[in-house]
Amino acid sequence: MSEHDSAAPRGDHERLEVFDPGFIRCPFPAYHAARESAAATYVGEGKGFWLVPGHGHVLEIVGDVDTFSSESGPLAATVPSPAARERIAELTPPGGLRGRVNTLLTLDPPGHTRNRKLISRAFTPASVTRYEALTREICQDLIRRWTNGHEIDFVAEFAVPLPVRVIAAALDVGEDQVDDFKRWSDASVGAIGADLSDDEFVDAHCQMLELAEFTQDQIERKRAAGPAEDIMSKLVHARLDNAEQAEFGAEAALQLSDDEIHSIIRQLLVAGNETTTNLLTQSMVVLDQHRDWWTRMQSEPGVIAAVVDEALRIISPSAVNQRVCTRDVDFHGAAMSAGDIVLIGYLAADHDPAVFADPEHFDPERTNLGDVVAFGRGIHYCPGAALARMEARIAFEELTKALDGYRIPAENQLEWNSSFQLRAIPTLPFTPLRRD
Repeated sequence: MSEHDSAAPRGDHERLEVFDPGFIRCPFPAYHAARESAAATYVGEGKGFWLVPGHGHVLEIVGDVDTFSSESGPLAATVPSPAARERIAELTPPGGLRGRVNTLLTLDPPGHTRNRKLISRAFTPASVTRYEALTREICQDLIRRWTNGHEIDFVAEFAVPLPVRVIAAALDVGEDQVDDFKRWSDASVGAIGADLSDDEFVDAHCQMLELAEFTQDQIERKRAAGPAEDIMSKLVHARLDNAEQAEFGAEAALQLSDDEIHSIIRQLLVAGNETTTNLLTQSMVVLDQHRDWWTRMQSEPGVIAAVVDEALRIISPSAVNQRVCTRDVDFHGAAMSAGDIVLIGYLAADHDPAVFADPEHFDPERTNLGDVVAFGRGIHYCPGAALARMEARIAFEELTKALDGYRIPAENQLEWNSSFQLRAIPTLPFTPLRRD
């Protein structure tokens, strides 16, 4: 990359209408056109953002943490008006909303490295295995409630409650608060890549205040109770060892602060709930068009892991991730300025024909599924990836055991949400055809 003054101007690429319902429903033709025309496309007027759609260019961005910082703030299509900001200020306690600190996804080294070491205590292989039996039990319980040939909403009756109940258990949330947990989860992602009204901003803020109060109660309870095996307890009690303390210096905090835990919990709500819900729901749409793979999963459960990985490639539930330029830079002809927001197109990269032949074709027998970037790459690779894969694998094991098949509407009849970053089908009419 050369200096900024040699770069091409930012306005000479084809416009991407990322908030258009048609784009959200099917962004792939637009991503392909953008990929062929430039390494990065500027989206929006004035203070917009760059979108990077190519697989190789995505890897280049995530590998250059000095130029492309993760400490970029939230991606919201709009900001609340002065009147809404005043309402939010009146509702907020004097100390402000807890958790307004950079952690994990929104932090650069060396802080990120310390964060990651502490958080990794909660996501060991043993920790994930601990929730396999519970995940299977939840799947069986949900499926047991369905009546053969009777239409339900797959999202409400399976794709939402499964990950919500798993992550709630991991955070030691009681059954009586699971519905609250889902409500807070929705509020956590409400403004990500979407266009909200002032009232929606205020309501989401109120939900975050409730979550903050609940989380603080949990932190204090876990601290008083001593170490335990749930993820919340591991976050509260994680501590740098002597070697790690020496690595980060005497000034580094040995444990996560309360505000860091608040921030991490909000990120877990997105990673542990919304994206898994989207993966399960959209996978059922994809598999409806490839019934041979449903039959094959029934007879060969060993292929399910590959089906999940290919579904992750096709769907990439978190379609983009965000960085900010730390300096002026020419990124392969795109004139990026210090302070510019850059969106890493994970969904676009996972449909790059230079890496994945015939990318719109669903093929779990691809030999390069290890190149899928749905969970990110580099230092910000999702720490909950193993948990999400486990939930999806067990879900399909139990669904294919219980159902010969199912009926859903044609894909072009489905409604999508309004977020290009967390594309979702909010409801999926679903008629189960049971095997028993």
